[in-house]
Order: sequence, then C-alpha cells, then structure tokens
Amino acid sequence: MNQNEQQTHAIVDQNSIYPIPEEQRPITTGSYILVFWSSAIVIQIVAIGTFMLQKGFNFYQIILAGLISGLLVSVFASVNSVPGLKYGIPFTIQLRSAFGYKGAKLAFMFRIIPAILWYGIGSWIGALAIDAVCIEVFGMPSMPFIHFIWLTILHIVLGYKGISQIKWFNAVVSCVIFVMLVYFFIVIFQEGKLDFTEYTNRPVQWGYAFLAIVSASAANWATVVLNNSDLTRQLRPAKMRDSLIGNIAGILPPWLAMVFFGLLIFVSAGTDDPIAGMMSLAPNKFMGIVLLLFIIMAQITSNLTTSLLPAALALEDLFKMKWSTAAIISSLLSIFTMPWVLYTADWFFVFQNVYSSFLGPMLGIMMVDFWVVNKQSCDMAALYDESGEKYRYKNGFGVSAFLALFISALIAFWQLDIAWIIGIPSAAILYYFFKCLCKLDEKI
Repeated sequence: MNQNEQQTHAIVDQNSIYPIPEEQRPITTGSYILVFWSSAIVIQIVAIGTFMLQKGFNFYQIILAGLISGLLVSVFASVNSVPGLKYGIPFTIQLRSAFGYKGAKLAFMFRIIPAILWYGIGSWIGALAIDAVCIEVFGMPSMPFIHFIWLTILHIVLGYKGISQIKWFNAVVSCVIFVMLVYFFIVIFQEGKLDFTEYTNRPVQWGYAFLAIVSASAANWATVVLNNSDLTRQLRPAKMRDSLIGNIAGILPPWLAMVFFGLLIFVSAGTDDPIAGMMSLAPNKFMGIVLLLFIIMAQITSNLTTSLLPAALALEDLFKMKWSTAAIISSLLSIFTMPWVLYTADWFFVFQNVYSSFLGPMLGIMMVDFWVVNKQSCDMAALYDESGEKYRYKNGFGVSAFLALFISALIAFWQLDIAWIIGIPSAAILYYFFKCLCKLDEKI
C-alpha cells in the first residue's frame, strides 16, 4: 500500500506501520513537548548525576556534560526523525531504505532489545518506589517483585489503545510531575544543608574522561534518538522547526533538571541510590510519599513513550500482529529482563555502552542514507512494497549498511567508554564509502 492509497482512507490507524497524513496526526507541538517532559523526568537520567559524582568527576563538569549530551540527543533526534515527520512513516519502515526489506527486521532487533530491557528497568524502579511506600506507610513486608508484576499489568492497561491514550495520559501526568519536581527543589534548598564545596573543588578531567561521560550520558537515550520518527509521524504541523523546538524544549530542560537532581541527592544524602536518597531527604512522611508517587508516575510515562511504543511497533511489523497484542507481548517480555541486575552502579553504564555500540552506528547510517544518499526524500511506494526490487539488495539485506554497522560496532567495542560518540561518525563514513563510492549494493 503506497502513501496515496493510504491517504484515501477516511481514518488511518495511528498505531499501524502505515503512513499517517498530517491532517490526521493527534500530537501538536505543545503536547509533543509535554510528552517528552513526562518521558525525560525519570530516575535513569537522575542516575547520570549520582553515578558520575560517585566516580569522582567535578560537579560543574557533570552539569556541562549533561548540557552537551542533552543538546546532542535533541538535535540528533530531530535530524534523524525527518522521514517520520515528512512522510508519516515509523522507524521500522525508515530502516528499509538502508538495510533492505529483510535487513530492516534484523536491524530493528538492535532497537527492540534495549527497548524491552529499559521497559523492565523502568518498571523495576517504579516497583522499588511502591515497595518503599508500602513499607513506610503501611508497614508491609518488602515485595518488590510483586509490585513489579502488577505495575507491568498497569502499563498494559494504559498502553492498550495506543498513541492517543498514551499522549493524553503523559500530557496530564507531566504537569503533575513538574509541580512535584519544583516542590522538591524548594524543600531541599529551604533546608539549607547543601554544601557543594567538596565536589566543586575536585580536579577537572578533560580529554578522553570528559568525552566518556558525555557519551555515556547521551547513550542513556540512544534508543530514543534512533526511533524518534515513531513520535514525529504523529506531529502536526509537519515542519522541521516544530520538531526541533519540540525536542529541545521537551528534552533539554527536564534532562538538565534530572542530572542536577541526581547531584543534589548524592551531595545531600551521600548515596548513589536515587530512591533511597529521596527518602532520606524527605522532611516528613507526607513528602516521602509525594516523592515516591513522583517516581512511579515518571517511570510509567517514560516507559509508555520510549519503550512500549517502539517495541510494539516493531512486533507489528515483524509478526504482522495488531497493536494491542504487540503491546501485551512487549510488556510480558520485559518481566524476564532481570532489571534488578542491570540497574546497579556496576552494570548501568556498561549496559548503556554495549547497546549504544550498535545504536550509534545505526544512527550514522540512517542520517547519511536520508540526507546524503537519498537527498532528503523517500520512495514511499518502494518502502512498502516488500515484493519490489528497489530495497531487495542481496537477498533482502543492505550489504553496505550491515558492513558499516558491524565494523563500526567493533570500533565502538574497542573504545567502549565512548561507544555512542565514536560509532556515529565511523558508521557514517563507512556507509558512504560502501554505498556511494564502492556502489557495493549495486554490484552484488
């Protein structure tokens, strides 16, 4: 089904993999910003501040790294998501241009696996918060695994009907989360117990060490940067300016707030456990409950947008299933990801850097493919015609893209601490070399 045929339908399924005409898109620039606010106010980004301060970096240096990484995420997300914005296609279809009809399905596995893993981590953090409330308020025994299960079920209920329901839930909850965050900052500074001297006087580490914390911070959302088309295809007006404004205004402020939040927690409480730090800083039981509700809502909204949405769309394409089934399966798979292991100081950044070794190169390939190889255009009829010839390549696999991906991933593994940053340019150069100079896909 090509774009013109799809637009002849009175109503387009906004949860399908088919193009969404601009007039039928449900997300405005304002609600787009709110969706990102609710997605970026999460404990995973708080962990950037707490873990980096624990590793001995200078306080101001971490703030600068947060600013640079937030800008990188915002700009790269905007640049890479233009195909979704312009043509209304999801990430899973966008991949076909470089990787081929069959290759796109394999390449998408490098995105869907981290999505499901992050889904599990987000639910686990929410479960820990619920567990803390139950222990503190009701005197119940610790049961984080039970809370983890029922929180996963809640995600299914909230995401069952797709993007429209997710949009409204996230937009409303983002306002509540913002009020809670402001209140928490006010309470902390009114206490007057913060002393940053020890951390601001630390020696500044530039060069490779600074590049590593920027890369690790940006890798936190390497997944979101890659499949931002899944959101921009829902955005109107379909203008690059609105997408860029929406990404910068939606990502950068909460991103910096969360990094700073992590620093405050470590300085005030001396722990790299954000949940334990929040509880220790709460001046009373009521404030403790408010903070834990903040964590729970933040994790749910982030999971719906950055984990459930891409995972479900991928399953729709891979196995030709409907949205509701894909949403349920994605949620159930997240239960088996062992987030209680991944979300620790020892594993957190290793986990990020390993998957970003593939996602950074994929980003470089996709940007060169759209902006340079295809000169900012998509052949819509060919992208949706799996029986066609244009993107069949070698048995359905784009050889240039996969060579660039795997060679760049090896380079990234060699420098794992800066995997995301080094993977993007290396893959971009290699893909252009194989695709345009060697014309590899034409010769095979």
